[in-house]
Amino acid sequence: MRRGSFRLIVTLLVAVAYRGTMLAAIDELRRNKAPFVNNLPPIRTLTENQVMTDKIRMRQRGHLSIPFRILLVLASCLICTGRATAQPSLIGRSKEAIQGTKPGRRVDAVRAGRFLVDPPTLENLGFRWYVSGDSNRNATVAVAYREKGDSEWTGALPMLRVYHEIANQDYGPYRVGNLFAGSVLFLKPVTTYEVQFTMRDPDGGAPSEPKLVSVATRGEPIASAGNVIHANAPAGLMAAYAKARPGDTILIHAGLYNGPFEFKKSGEPGKPIAFRGAGDGEAILQGGGTGGKSRIVSIAGTDHLMFEDLTFRSAHMAIYSGKPGSAGITIRRCRIKDVVYGINTQAKDSRDWYVADNEIVGINRTWYPRPEAYMSPAHTGVNVYGRGHVVCYNRISRFSDSLAIANFGPPVDDVEQHCVAIDFYGNDLSWAQDDTIEADYGCHNVRVYRNRCYNTHTALSTQPFYGGPVYLIRNEAYSITALTFKLNNYPAGILAYNNTVCCARQGFTPPAIWQNGHFRNNLFMGGSGYAMETGSPTPYSTLDYNGYRRNSEERFLKWIDSDRHIGRYQSVEELHRATGLEQHGLQVDYDIFAGARSPKEGETYSPADYDLRLKPQANCVDAGTSIPQVTVAFSGTAPDLGCYEQGHDPPHYGPRE
Repeated sequence: MRRGSFRLIVTLLVAVAYRGTMLAAIDELRRNKAPFVNNLPPIRTLTENQVMTDKIRMRQRGHLSIPFRILLVLASCLICTGRATAQPSLIGRSKEAIQGTKPGRRVDAVRAGRFLVDPPTLENLGFRWYVSGDSNRNATVAVAYREKGDSEWTGALPMLRVYHEIANQDYGPYRVGNLFAGSVLFLKPVTTYEVQFTMRDPDGGAPSEPKLVSVATRGEPIASAGNVIHANAPAGLMAAYAKARPGDTILIHAGLYNGPFEFKKSGEPGKPIAFRGAGDGEAILQGGGTGGKSRIVSIAGTDHLMFEDLTFRSAHMAIYSGKPGSAGITIRRCRIKDVVYGINTQAKDSRDWYVADNEIVGINRTWYPRPEAYMSPAHTGVNVYGRGHVVCYNRISRFSDSLAIANFGPPVDDVEQHCVAIDFYGNDLSWAQDDTIEADYGCHNVRVYRNRCYNTHTALSTQPFYGGPVYLIRNEAYSITALTFKLNNYPAGILAYNNTVCCARQGFTPPAIWQNGHFRNNLFMGGSGYAMETGSPTPYSTLDYNGYRRNSEERFLKWIDSDRHIGRYQSVEELHRATGLEQHGLQVDYDIFAGARSPKEGETYSPADYDLRLKPQANCVDAGTSIPQVTVAFSGTAPDLGCYEQGHDPPHYGPRE
């Protein structure tokens, strides 16, 4: 038995001998802020009345009250001396043992450990810095960057402090690590950057000098100048593939090519084997229909292949890579239709896929209401797992989930194989019976930004997320029927900045179980019920500079704090006075937009039906806070709330011409 646990038990037994009730002793220890006891799970079988009765009994035995309190204070000091780390607690339903990181003893001084550079993507660089200590969570890591050769540094977002939050508490609890994680965002492709990390801790232990790394972003993959091999329907595709070597391009001429095709020969880095439509008509790769388990293309364990300007149709799955996964796969300017799954890799070793400018259409005939049969008939448009994937500028519709990280389960033990550095941006996503975007089961440095989501049950999902950060930035969501943010299953590490989300029901209503989340400059627009009904079990989660649409005279804001106290508030100011949240929050309405009204549940909209740009006189213009790399070049005295800044053109969504 650990010494800290022994001291706790002895203290409680002594307290019971004096007072005759275990619950009262625990309550008194909590009142004296003994950290070990503050992290005990709640005693659910005892009522609040029983707690109060025990307190009254203690105070009625007057002559022992002072000695008893002194005893408890001394016991609390002993427990503090034991230095058991105050960890985020397990409050979910699962009875399984907690997987993941085992916490150490409480040490407030930080000690820097392993530093990892995540796989670079085209626009972003991700980093992780593992530490020990800093049990009081007051260490920080500031980040600055510059192009190599420049003299001036630019400030980036600080790294997110990740500290042993327990994700997925109802179905498979997993304790995340002790680290800092973060990304340098919105960079130039094929450019080398120097990035500087400065760790500070008032308790000591941080490195005396900043850490400096040099990393290059990736470029869009290109075919190399190898041989050109022609494929035609009579001879078949596999005959041409048999002749191909790394760097070669197979031009697929117009016609129907019946699968399945299993490609086992890889290209090489910088020398992919490319399959490209010849441009003389539609080159169609066809499966065996949606009713079975047919796949058109299987590439498990095959690397560095490129598919461009092709049509894939009529299959359970168009392109699939199972174990052991694939690296360097490009799928660009393709049309995928009449499928249950579009593109799917669920292997932890898949890496550096580039999925761009595709049109991907499932077989769902409607998006509302949700069918009784979950995730059917069509499942997911693009489903990826691994590291370094970029999924951008696609149009995906008529699936249950449009775009997702695969439901892999808890991370593996090797942190270098965690699901990190995945980018979803510029996508046009609609007609989703469940979620347009799922970042579920990611770990660190997942970036979801500048996507358009509409006609869906849920817009943005992170259920669960293992540590963070997951960046949700400048996404537009309209005609949402249930959840704008699905933060179920105890996700940890959510950074949501400058999103505009419009729901037929409540504006912001994830379950009160998301952890280490920070929301800034968002517009939460609802149609009924509370504007906000949520909360967080981590007291360091924050909300500020957000706008809320009032949907009801009786109900406005509801917050459940880390002590599980439920508060209901009739104004943003009242919420701030009670909780410290939303010091700069606003109440807004649909008249802030150039042309939008509250969406009706289940009604199908086209992007031409609404305009979520802000009117110049809207109260949310110049009402935000400056966020490094997110709100640069704002046009007024301060950044605007929502996804569109005044004076800036909306981004491009869907395939580029």
